[in-house]
Amino acid sequence: MNTTISISRSKFWKTALLFGAVHFLVMTYGAFVIEQADCQFVVPAYFMALPALLSILTLRRFGAGTVVFLPYAILGFYPVYYMDHIVNKTMPTAWGAVAWCLGGLLTGLAADLAFRFLPGSFSEKWRAILIGVMIGLGIYLTPLITMTFFYIPQPPESHYYMFTTQIAYSLSWLLVNGGFAGYTAYAIQKRV
Repeated sequence: MNTTISISRSKFWKTALLFGAVHFLVMTYGAFVIEQADCQFVVPAYFMALPALLSILTLRRFGAGTVVFLPYAILGFYPVYYMDHIVNKTMPTAWGAVAWCLGGLLTGLAADLAFRFLPGSFSEKWRAILIGVMIGLGIYLTPLITMTFFYIPQPPESHYYMFTTQIAYSLSWLLVNGGFAGYTAYAIQKRV
């Protein structure tokens, strides 16, 4: 099965960055609205994964998932640095903000690698679902690693506490939502 199509470089970047803008808006909404009541990573996981999956399934080129996380990596650096290092003082150094930004890019890269290396014998539907599960796993692991190594010890009401003591909830929620986003992206692509 051919997993790539010929697409111009300009169209690739425009399309992937458009999906990246949607992802950035979801992350911004999560940070400023959802964060006040629950974890910004767990609640909108489906909407965080969907733009990356649509980019991958639309463009069918390696890098389409990684580029989606690029706007957040660039534009999100300063707000994370400012809030967590300067205002809240929960991040001892600026390297934590770098880790947050790289975490998204690594999640996109993991999705791109899954797209490239999942066996061609899998149906398109299952490939999309498994890529979504990979994104959900990335959304779980990259914040966990960042909070573990780049933050001061966290209180019981923190994301770190939820990610480490409520794994059954947080990890399963992210994996299921990632898979469901994969199925949704597949269904949308089938209708287009």
